[in-house]
Amino acid sequence: MRMTREKFISYFFIVLLIFVVYQIFLIFSPFFRAIFWSAILSFSFYPLHLRLKRVIPSETGAAIFMTALIFLVVIPPVVFLILSITDQAIELYQTTSNYIKAGGLETLVDHLRSLNFIHKLETKIVQWGPIKENASVWLLSSTRSIGNLAAAQAGALTKNLLLIALNTIMMTFLIFVFLKDGQRIYDFVYQIAPLEEKNKKSIFTRINETFAAVIRGQLLTSIVQAVGAGVGFWLIGVPAPIFFAALTFIAALIPVTGAATIWVPIVVYFFTTAQTVKAVILLAFGIFGISLIDNVLKPMLIGEKTKLSYFMLFFGILGGLKFYGLTGIFLAPVMLSLFFALIQIYQEKNW
Repeated sequence: MRMTREKFISYFFIVLLIFVVYQIFLIFSPFFRAIFWSAILSFSFYPLHLRLKRVIPSETGAAIFMTALIFLVVIPPVVFLILSITDQAIELYQTTSNYIKAGGLETLVDHLRSLNFIHKLETKIVQWGPIKENASVWLLSSTRSIGNLAAAQAGALTKNLLLIALNTIMMTFLIFVFLKDGQRIYDFVYQIAPLEEKNKKSIFTRINETFAAVIRGQLLTSIVQAVGAGVGFWLIGVPAPIFFAALTFIAALIPVTGAATIWVPIVVYFFTTAQTVKAVILLAFGIFGISLIDNVLKPMLIGEKTKLSYFMLFFGILGGLKFYGLTGIFLAPVMLSLFFALIQIYQEKNW
């Protein structure tokens, strides 16, 4: 059966369109992170922007004002955090190195051996000599890696000031565009999507709800937990509180384990070093303060909008972090929601 001219033209058009879209993707791929984070910030502040438009009648004026506000709210704290985390990471490595050289780790292991329940477990299987040696090597190499990474990042920031400035300018411009023309961009993508109206509406609604839930739920909850943890760490006397607060922010984005991944080991450290008062205070604060925020805010802000179980989110976000980096925290839930939306359409069509 010979291919008709109309079919040939249709196939050629589709292939050409796919090729051009792929080339556009390659052209803009170096700026993907800037585009992505600009979209995230714009989406996060868009409800506030809509309220601002009621006060400022000019659409361009409202977008300029909101862009400046986002810049002032986000950029200075981020720069301060990066510098503080870098400084405290290097300081943490130096403190750990001095602690090990002074025999602190050996003293800690000996103290653990003196505990009754540890003493009962001490058999031929447990060889404390290798444990001391391996623990020292692991702890020192881990903190050295953190210190080296922080120093490398600080050096990269210094060397790439021009690139950082260009990315900042680009992100500022993109935020302005997304705020001013965001609805038009959304409508354009919605119109060209080759789907039936019913299915298109369902998919776009689900993607929008998932993004809103992840950004305004996960992100806001993690920020509150990190700030609370940082203040608590500082008051209790945890070394490098800003550094551990930053780790708490990242850990809080991961479902199930959450911020407890950071504060529980610190509690264990306090207990094992006979700092019982600090351990009890941090344990109570961790349970009824840091982690309770997760149980209160997330159901309120996320609810059932993602239509994904915590089990699915947990492995999805872990995989997203490995494959996409930090952006995977946002992309993975959206991909999962999109997958289940498409499966539902497939079942309804009974193809």
